[in-house]
Amino acid sequence: MRTANLKYFKLAVEAGIFTHAARIHGVKASTVTRAVDKLEDELGVTLFERNRNGIRLTPAGEILSEKIFLLLRQVDDIRTSGKRLGSGDRKAIRIGSLLPPISSKFRLALSTWKKRHPRIRIIIYEMGSQDLRMALFQRRVDAVFSIPCDKDDGIQCLPFYNENLVVALPENHTLCSRSYVSHEDLRNETFLVQDWGNDNSIKDYYLKILGFDTRIEKHPAGKQSVFALVGAGFGLTLASQSQAECGFPGVAFRQLSGGKILLPVHLGWNSECLDALTGRFIAFVRDLTRRD
Repeated sequence: MRTANLKYFKLAVEAGIFTHAARIHGVKASTVTRAVDKLEDELGVTLFERNRNGIRLTPAGEILSEKIFLLLRQVDDIRTSGKRLGSGDRKAIRIGSLLPPISSKFRLALSTWKKRHPRIRIIIYEMGSQDLRMALFQRRVDAVFSIPCDKDDGIQCLPFYNENLVVALPENHTLCSRSYVSHEDLRNETFLVQDWGNDNSIKDYYLKILGFDTRIEKHPAGKQSVFALVGAGFGLTLASQSQAECGFPGVAFRQLSGGKILLPVHLGWNSECLDALTGRFIAFVRDLTRRD
């Protein structure tokens, strides 16, 4: 599958008509048309509906366009990383994270690193646990903050901190009158979870905590969008204590009865791909953790 054909497809989607896409790219309209035709032949589906007014994605085109756009971003990231590594110039460390870095421990780590290494940027990628492991192996991130990894999968890890989990529910929900909610209270509720691609790690974690008969509804969105749906009454979700402390309009947070439910967050890295900068970051986090 040629990258050029994927780029012409993306350009056509953004322009809305082949002639405009060709003009933007400085090529003939037939070049864009042939690229899309070849891509459709290779994929075995029709990507566009064509008419006098322009083009429109088919249902198959809508689904595949998201995957193609993501693939092109990954290709660009690989090229950028290759150039940076080839020149030996590392001015940023790429960190994958299961949770947004808003807890006090996380913020302390980031601010202390910034003071010690002001010229080295930190780039945050938020993903599910499975995607984080894959990103490590594909060298798209240098280290990850996630739930503990299996030692036999090639990833080394060290404990970072524990995050308390609470229930997030609409502020007008009947359960808001209680300080604690039980698993029995939640039996008939629908829980909304983030879902990136084919990563079901967050869904599986919810089922482990709430019970395997819990109704789960997945959304390919960030936690703020999930909170927005909760506030609008579409369901409930689990949240970290740090997220609850930040608050969200229309959303209330309640503890689960039966004791705290802790999510252990570890720092993980691929020991086979450990460069000097990543090693420095790991040593920094290890030293920070030992002080507690």
